[in-house]
Amino acid sequence: MTTLDQELREGRDIGRRKEDVMIRDQAHQYEQIYQLGQIITSEMNMGVLFELIIDQTNQIMGTERGSVFLYDGKTAELWSLVATGMKKNEIRIPSDYGVAGSVFQSKTPLIINDAYNDPRFYAEVDKLSGFQTKNILCIPLINRKGHCIGSLQVLNKNSGDFTDKDIELLQSISYYVAIALENSKLYEEVKNYSEELKNTLIHIETLEKVKSQLSKFVPSSVAKLAEQDPDKLTHDKIPMDVTILFIDIQGFSKITEDFDQRLVNDMVESHFSRYLECINRHGGEVNETAGDGLMVIFKDGPLESHAQKAVAAGLEIVSENRRSNDELSYPWGKVKLHIGINSGKALVGSTKMKSLTGERWTYTASGLVTVLAARIGAMSGKSRLYVGPETYQCIEHLCDCELIGVQKVKNVKDPIPIYWVKNAKDNYFLKEK
Repeated sequence: MTTLDQELREGRDIGRRKEDVMIRDQAHQYEQIYQLGQIITSEMNMGVLFELIIDQTNQIMGTERGSVFLYDGKTAELWSLVATGMKKNEIRIPSDYGVAGSVFQSKTPLIINDAYNDPRFYAEVDKLSGFQTKNILCIPLINRKGHCIGSLQVLNKNSGDFTDKDIELLQSISYYVAIALENSKLYEEVKNYSEELKNTLIHIETLEKVKSQLSKFVPSSVAKLAEQDPDKLTHDKIPMDVTILFIDIQGFSKITEDFDQRLVNDMVESHFSRYLECINRHGGEVNETAGDGLMVIFKDGPLESHAQKAVAAGLEIVSENRRSNDELSYPWGKVKLHIGINSGKALVGSTKMKSLTGERWTYTASGLVTVLAARIGAMSGKSRLYVGPETYQCIEHLCDCELIGVQKVKNVKDPIPIYWVKNAKDNYFLKEK
């Protein structure tokens, strides 16, 4: 073999070795890019994710520093999502300023191998960080819709100047970065939505708890009306036929004055819980409560129907009162009731009371029919059920009644007949149940 042949062969061997090294380096870079893709798919925390991305990018590109700038449409600025050696969001520049701004506007990659001699280089960042930039490779970040959302740049290549091959390599990385940005944005949106949903559910649970508590104070018809058409609550009162039942405890003031309040409260709760069952069974609604009394409205169906239901409830309350007195013992003796019922036309709806401190609303039936029911109840005693003439006309054929007399009622011009309802004929109301 001649010297020339030997030199040619050695030259070919050297070329092959260089080519092998380049192939190995490229394979290593692609392996690193593949690993970068795995990182992106396994990490959703935006802060941690992009720190890892920039660290991997510097390793792949063989550079000292890297940064991701994102566009802020509200301020028309580019801000540093992550930048090696800098805090998050520490760098903010106009979106048409510096190398990152130039690339963002043009959507074209840019190589600057002598940074300080290029007018597009923004040296203030170096002054801020104490770092000295030598060369720069910057490429636009394009999302799947083709919109430029920022720029990706690397600084100070370890082995000479940046070349077009570096552009190709960084562009490959930029696709992953753009995907990571969209994924992390979606993740944050889902997380925020999940948090909003959680807060909404907590709010709903709170409202349900409030609703369940308020339902103990608000008449059921008002609660239903508020759910079906809350605007109707603000309407003016409307006239309708109603039957009003009043119940209170005879001599309650004296009992309250002479005995322990907790014992008195126990008596009220024990007795009235049973009376409430009678009222609910016949469709009455407790409209107002006092310490020892209830006002109940019956208004479903025609007057005759709800008058009969009110009387049925009243007779059951008399029976429950008797049963409770047999089962429960108190130092003041048996509990005796005032019970009065009256039927007729009333104005039903919201009563609004305003003052300097605010508004107070009640939903009630007002008018003479309500006043007479209260007065009739006050005239009764010993747990007897008294009714007015309109109610009597609806139940006289169903009940054994006794005329107490034509009575003068306080603040009412004409005397009215008052009837004592003793019981239902042939247990009529029991049959109805």
